[in-house]
Amino acid sequence: MKKSILFCGTPLFAVASLISLFKHQGNLNYTLKGVVTVPDKKSGRGHKLQESAIKKEAIKLGLEVFTPYDLNDPKFISEIKSLNLDLIIVVAFKKLPKSLFELPKIGTINLHASLLPKYRGAAPINWAIINGEKETGLTTFFINDKIDTGDILFQNKISINNEWHANDLHDALMQESYEIIKKTIKNVLSGLYIRKKQDKESQNQYARKIQKSDFMINSDFWKKNTILAGYNFIKGMSPPGIKMTILLNEDQKNIIITRVGGLKKINNSREKEETHIDASSKNEITITNGISLFHIKKLKMENSKEMSAKDFYNGFIKNQENIERILIL
Repeated sequence: MKKSILFCGTPLFAVASLISLFKHQGNLNYTLKGVVTVPDKKSGRGHKLQESAIKKEAIKLGLEVFTPYDLNDPKFISEIKSLNLDLIIVVAFKKLPKSLFELPKIGTINLHASLLPKYRGAAPINWAIINGEKETGLTTFFINDKIDTGDILFQNKISINNEWHANDLHDALMQESYEIIKKTIKNVLSGLYIRKKQDKESQNQYARKIQKSDFMINSDFWKKNTILAGYNFIKGMSPPGIKMTILLNEDQKNIIITRVGGLKKINNSREKEETHIDASSKNEITITNGISLFHIKKLKMENSKEMSAKDFYNGFIKNQENIERILIL
C-alpha cells in the first residue's frame, strides 16, 4: 500500500527538495498529497500579491496547496488529518505546532542546512561563511517540540570554497538537498534507518537570525576585527551585501559591497595601518590594513545598480586628484 506524504516549505531553497519528492513517488511507492506554504504576501511598490517559490512550483506540478494563516487552525488541522499521512517533510518553513507534526504515523522530518548539532537556528548558511568553516552540509532529523534538536537520520557533507559567498553555499546545498531527501524517504519508508540522539543542551555555534543591523559596518568594526574576519563577514552577508559609509571627495557616501575575493597577505614587516579602501590602481580596489588585503569585485552606490570595481573607479575616482586612500567612517 502506498504511503502518504505532505511537504511544508516556502523559499527557493526548498524547491529542489519538493521536486525530488515529486519525482520519486513512483519508484519509492508513496503519494505526495500536497504542499503547505505561507499565504501570498504584498510586496514591491505596487503592493502586488506574491506567491512563495514553493507555491509557484507546487502549482506547476499540479499539487494541492494549503496556505493557512494559522497552523493551529482547527479547520486546517482537520483537512490535514483527513489525508491520513505517514510522513510530513519540512524544508525552510516556520516552526510546526505539536498538533500538526504529531499527525503522521511515522513522524515529521525536517531538513536543516548544517551538520547538526552545529549551527542550529535560522541562518546556518550565513554563519558557516562568516565563521570561515571549511565544510558544512545537510541534516535530516525527526522534529520534536524544540527547534533543531530531534533525532538525526542522515547527513551529507560538502566542502566550502574559500571564495564562496552566502548565495554560493545556498545554491550548493540546495542542489545537494535533492539527493538527501530521496535517500531519507527511501530509507525511512523501508525502515532502514537509525535514530541518532543529539546533545540537546549543545549551543555549538548557534546560527541566530540575521538582523537588519548586521548588514552595516563601520570603522569600529575594522578596529575590532581582522581583515580575514571582515572578508568572511562580507561574504556571509552577501547578498544583499554590506553597507559602509566612506569619505569620497570630502563627501560622505554610502556604498554596498556585494562581492569580494582575492584575500592575501602583502607585507609582514611594516606596521599595521588603519583599515581603508585602497583605490590607487584602476584595475584593483581593495580593503587593506597595509599587511593583508582583499579585492572588492562588485559594489554599488546606495540606491544605484551594482557595478564592477573598475566601473566604480572610472565613475567616481578616475578624474579626482590624490584619491588613493578612502576612509571608512
